Amino acid sequence: MIIDTTWRIIPQNLPCVIRHCSKCNRKMSFYCSQKFRVNSNQLRADIWLIYKCSKCDTTWKLTLIRGVKPADLPIDLFEKFTNNDTDLAKKYAFDRQLLKQNDCEIDYSGVDYHVEGVDSIIFPLRVSIESLYFFDLKLSTLLANILDISVSSVRKLVDGGMITTTPPCNIMKYRIRADFNLSIDTHKHPCIFP
Repeated sequence: MIIDTTWRIIPQNLPCVIRHCSKCNRKMSFYCSQKFRVNSNQLRADIWLIYKCSKCDTTWKLTLIRGVKPADLPIDLFEKFTNNDTDLAKKYAFDRQLLKQNDCEIDYSGVDYHVEGVDSIIFPLRVSIESLYFFDLKLSTLLANILDISVSSVRKLVDGGMITTTPPCNIMKYRIRADFNLSIDTHKHPCIFP
Protein backbone atom coordinates (compact mmCIF):
# COMPACT_ATOMS: atom_id res chain seq x y z
CA MET A 1 0.00 0.00 0.00
CA ILE A 2 1.33 3.46 -0.97
CA ILE A 3 1.22 6.09 1.78
CA ASP A 4 0.23 9.63 0.66
CA THR A 5 1.66 12.57 2.56
CA THR A 6 2.49 16.25 2.17
CA TRP A 7 5.78 17.93 3.04
CA ARG A 8 5.49 21.70 3.51
CA ILE A 9 8.77 23.61 3.31
CA ILE A 10 8.72 26.58 5.70
CA PRO A 11 11.63 29.07 5.57
CA GLN A 12 12.70 30.10 9.06
CA ASN A 13 14.35 33.38 8.03
CA LEU A 14 14.63 35.68 5.02
CA PRO A 15 17.26 35.87 2.30
CA CYS A 16 19.71 38.75 2.30
CA VAL A 17 20.52 40.89 -0.71
CA ILE A 18 23.97 41.90 -1.89
CA ARG A 19 24.31 45.49 -3.07
CA HIS A 20 26.57 48.51 -2.82
CA CYS A 21 26.61 50.15 0.61
CA SER A 22 27.29 53.88 0.41
CA LYS A 23 28.83 53.96 3.89
CA CYS A 24 31.03 50.84 3.58
CA ASN A 25 31.81 51.87 -0.02
CA ARG A 26 31.62 48.30 -1.34
CA LYS A 27 29.16 45.48 -1.94
CA MET A 28 27.66 44.28 1.33
CA SER A 29 25.00 41.94 2.59
CA PHE A 30 21.74 43.69 3.54
CA TYR A 31 19.16 41.96 5.74
CA CYS A 32 15.42 42.56 5.59
CA SER A 33 14.17 44.48 8.63
CA GLN A 34 10.57 43.30 7.96
CA LYS A 35 9.53 46.95 8.32
CA PHE A 36 7.81 49.09 5.73
CA ARG A 37 8.21 52.81 5.15
CA VAL A 38 4.99 54.48 4.05
CA ASN A 39 4.86 58.06 2.79
CA SER A 40 1.37 59.08 1.85
CA ASN A 41 -0.99 61.98 1.63
CA GLN A 42 -4.42 62.17 0.08
CA LEU A 43 -2.94 62.35 -3.42
CA ARG A 44 -0.08 59.83 -3.62
CA ALA A 45 1.54 56.99 -1.67
CA ASP A 46 5.08 55.63 -1.80
CA ILE A 47 5.88 52.38 0.01
CA TRP A 48 9.23 50.68 0.57
CA LEU A 49 10.52 47.58 2.37
CA ILE A 50 13.49 48.51 4.57
CA TYR A 51 16.81 46.64 4.43
CA LYS A 52 19.87 47.28 6.61
CA CYS A 53 23.56 46.74 5.93
CA SER A 54 24.73 43.82 8.05
CA LYS A 55 27.93 45.68 8.96
CA CYS A 56 27.03 49.36 9.45
CA ASP A 57 23.20 49.35 9.58
CA THR A 58 22.90 51.76 6.63
CA THR A 59 19.33 51.72 5.34
CA TRP A 60 18.33 50.75 1.82
CA LYS A 61 14.72 51.04 0.69
CA LEU A 62 13.31 48.45 -1.73
CA THR A 63 10.64 50.26 -3.77
CA LEU A 64 7.31 48.46 -3.70
CA ILE A 65 4.78 51.16 -4.65
CA ARG A 66 5.42 54.60 -6.04
CA GLY A 67 3.00 57.43 -6.76
CA VAL A 68 -0.22 55.46 -6.30
CA LYS A 69 -3.39 57.04 -4.98
CA PRO A 70 -3.99 55.63 -1.49
CA ALA A 71 -7.67 55.16 -2.40
CA ASP A 72 -6.59 52.80 -5.21
CA LEU A 73 -4.97 50.40 -2.73
CA PRO A 74 -7.14 47.81 -0.97
CA ILE A 75 -7.71 49.00 2.61
CA ASP A 76 -6.50 45.73 4.15
CA LEU A 77 -3.27 45.87 2.10
CA PHE A 78 -2.57 49.47 3.15
CA GLU A 79 -3.15 48.47 6.80
CA LYS A 80 -0.67 45.60 6.43
CA PHE A 81 1.96 48.04 5.19
CA THR A 82 1.33 50.51 8.02
CA ASN A 83 1.30 47.72 10.64
CA ASN A 84 4.52 46.07 9.34
CA ASP A 85 2.83 42.75 8.57
CA THR A 86 5.59 40.11 8.69
CA ASP A 87 3.88 37.73 6.24
CA LEU A 88 3.65 40.53 3.68
CA ALA A 89 7.31 41.45 4.28
CA LYS A 90 8.24 37.79 3.74
CA LYS A 91 6.31 37.73 0.45
CA TYR A 92 8.30 40.69 -0.89
CA ALA A 93 11.63 39.49 0.55
CA PHE A 94 11.30 36.25 -1.45
CA ASP A 95 10.13 37.96 -4.66
CA ARG A 96 13.05 37.23 -7.01
CA GLN A 97 11.70 39.29 -9.87
CA LEU A 98 11.17 42.37 -7.71
CA LEU A 99 14.65 42.12 -6.20
CA LYS A 100 16.33 41.63 -9.57
CA GLN A 101 14.44 44.65 -10.95
CA ASN A 102 16.05 46.63 -8.12
CA ASP A 103 19.58 45.50 -9.09
CA CYS A 104 20.05 43.10 -6.19
CA GLU A 105 21.92 39.85 -5.93
CA ILE A 106 19.93 37.51 -3.73
CA ASP A 107 21.84 35.54 -1.11
CA TYR A 108 19.92 32.42 -0.06
CA SER A 109 22.89 30.83 1.72
CA GLY A 110 21.65 31.80 5.20
CA VAL A 111 18.04 30.68 4.76
CA ASP A 112 17.17 27.86 7.15
CA TYR A 113 14.01 25.83 6.72
CA HIS A 114 11.70 23.44 8.49
CA VAL A 115 9.65 20.73 6.79
CA GLU A 116 6.19 19.96 8.15
CA GLY A 117 4.74 16.49 7.61
CA VAL A 118 7.83 14.29 8.02
CA ASP A 119 7.07 12.91 11.48
CA SER A 120 7.17 9.30 10.34
CA ILE A 121 8.23 7.90 6.99
CA ILE A 122 6.84 4.60 5.77
CA PHE A 123 7.64 3.24 2.31
CA PRO A 124 6.42 3.13 -0.40
CA LEU A 125 5.58 6.82 -0.18
CA ARG A 126 3.90 9.31 -2.51
CA VAL A 127 4.75 12.88 -1.45
CA SER A 128 3.23 16.19 -2.42
CA ILE A 129 5.90 18.85 -1.81
CA GLU A 130 4.63 22.37 -1.14
CA SER A 131 6.81 25.46 -1.02
CA LEU A 132 5.46 29.00 -1.07
CA TYR A 133 8.89 30.51 -1.66
CA PHE A 134 11.89 29.81 -3.86
CA PHE A 135 15.19 29.97 -1.96
CA ASP A 136 17.55 27.89 -4.08
CA LEU A 137 16.97 24.65 -2.15
CA LYS A 138 18.10 21.58 -4.11
CA LEU A 139 15.67 18.65 -4.08
CA SER A 140 18.55 16.21 -3.56
CA THR A 141 19.66 18.13 -0.43
CA LEU A 142 16.10 18.17 0.91
CA LEU A 143 15.76 14.41 0.38
CA ALA A 144 19.12 13.67 2.00
CA ASN A 145 18.15 15.73 5.06
CA ILE A 146 14.67 14.25 5.44
CA LEU A 147 15.70 10.63 4.79
CA ASP A 148 18.86 11.07 6.89
CA ILE A 149 21.10 9.66 4.17
CA SER A 150 23.94 11.07 2.08
CA VAL A 151 23.40 12.85 -1.23
CA SER A 152 25.27 9.98 -2.92
CA SER A 153 22.70 7.57 -1.45
CA VAL A 154 19.94 9.78 -2.87
CA ARG A 155 21.68 9.46 -6.25
CA LYS A 156 21.64 5.65 -5.94
CA LEU A 157 17.90 5.70 -5.25
CA VAL A 158 17.31 8.05 -8.20
CA ASP A 159 19.52 6.00 -10.55
CA GLY A 160 17.70 2.83 -9.45
CA GLY A 161 14.32 4.38 -10.25
CA MET A 162 13.22 4.32 -6.62
CA ILE A 163 12.71 8.09 -6.42
CA THR A 164 10.71 9.67 -9.23
CA THR A 165 8.95 13.02 -9.66
CA THR A 166 5.83 14.30 -11.36
CA PRO A 167 6.46 16.14 -13.59
CA PRO A 168 9.83 14.49 -14.29
CA CYS A 169 12.94 16.52 -13.44
CA ASN A 170 16.66 16.03 -12.85
CA ILE A 171 16.32 15.29 -9.12
CA MET A 172 20.01 15.81 -8.40
CA LYS A 173 20.04 19.33 -9.87
CA TYR A 174 16.45 20.52 -9.46
CA ARG A 175 15.93 23.56 -7.23
CA ILE A 176 12.50 23.59 -5.65
CA ARG A 177 10.48 26.44 -7.12
CA ALA A 178 6.89 25.17 -7.24
CA ASP A 179 4.65 22.51 -5.78
CA PHE A 180 5.18 19.04 -7.23
CA ASN A 181 4.95 15.35 -6.40
CA LEU A 182 7.49 12.61 -5.89
CA SER A 183 7.38 8.90 -5.14
CA ILE A 184 9.83 6.93 -3.04
CA ASP A 185 9.89 3.13 -3.09
CA THR A 186 12.98 1.65 -1.46
CA HIS A 187 11.95 -2.01 -1.37
CA LYS A 188 14.69 -2.88 -3.84
CA HIS A 189 17.38 -1.08 -1.79
CA PRO A 190 16.54 -1.26 1.91
CA CYS A 191 20.26 -1.38 2.76
CA ILE A 192 20.63 2.34 2.01
CA PHE A 193 18.67 3.17 5.16
CA PRO A 194 19.90 2.43 8.66
